[in-house]
Amino acid sequence: MKLAESMALIVPPVAELKRRSLSRADGESTMFPTLVVLRDDRVVAAVSTPRLEATMACAATVAVGMAPQMLAVAAQVSLPDGSHAIAYTTMTDEHRAALAVQPYSVTGDDITFGTPERGDPEDRSIMDQLAAAMNLDPLDAGAVSAAGGTSPAGDASPDDEGRENLSAERGRMVIDAGTCASLHRSVAGISGTVMFLPASPQHAEALLAHGMPPQVLLRPRP
Repeated sequence: MKLAESMALIVPPVAELKRRSLSRADGESTMFPTLVVLRDDRVVAAVSTPRLEATMACAATVAVGMAPQMLAVAAQVSLPDGSHAIAYTTMTDEHRAALAVQPYSVTGDDITFGTPERGDPEDRSIMDQLAAAMNLDPLDAGAVSAAGGTSPAGDASPDDEGRENLSAERGRMVIDAGTCASLHRSVAGISGTVMFLPASPQHAEALLAHGMPPQVLLRPRP
């Protein structure tokens, strides 16, 4: 996926997060640094925390548990002219890194976003951390054992040791649910948020049945 195509997927949800930051109850309007997860050519999850270090600490868990095709870190920055922007640092599963900067302006309760432009990072530490995360091997969705050794007929197959493995589809849901639960436990105490976007209402219900924490699940439109 080209950078322009991935940005077309990433920018809208991040823009919505920035809009919501303008109406926070505590009066603070800075958008939390956010880790965005792309998989199967769509945004599947995001993790936001008040501190960039805490957000970046989630990258390895996300890379191993969600098998992303791209990770992106979106963070609010100040430009040399005093204006504000959102910087997007991206890393693909092919280890292609990029930086894009999207200016914005706020007038009263209205916010206007400019067009993201490719940039050159002065500090490559975020790229390096994303690259390290994407170097990790993701969990194999086809190697998830059925709980208690049982599963619906036709939805599991024995491995070399005689244990029943779930189908890759169900294994993926189990891993996604466990990953989100782990992330939620890690960031909830620091006012962080984990969000997972299912592909459909049916997918949402299946995720809940496989252990997805309901508080992280964003319900898609029917």
